[in-house]
Amino acid sequence: MHNIFLYAARDSQSYRQVEKYLANMSFNGEFIFLPPGSRFSSPSCLHLRSNDIFILFADNDEDMTELCSLHGEYEEFRIILIVKDESQIQKNKFNNISPRFIASLDSNIDDVSKYIHSVFKK
Repeated sequence: MHNIFLYAARDSQSYRQVEKYLANMSFNGEFIFLPPGSRFSSPSCLHLRSNDIFILFADNDEDMTELCSLHGEYEEFRIILIVKDESQIQKNKFNNISPRFIASLDSNIDDVSKYIHSVFKK
């Protein structure tokens, strides 16, 4: 069984949308929602394994900067980056995160489910 972790630099209405989307997604594993802004100090982080997927959410540029500064905490995991809107993708401020998949809440959030299912079929 695989785990999927969700983390955001801070809580926001957009983050809650992503959390709700993931909670309603069918998946043969467990979703673990880390407390936003906890900087990976939550006891739930003890469940992290290298084969897990780590979903990061950035609501704005400030969040992206925070996530980039923490990349050492999650760099060994398969990263999915979700941003609030597609314009954040164009700014290319996430180079050190090295996401395997990028989605935006305002355009292709449904592709996250497709990507996750394709990863675990392999």
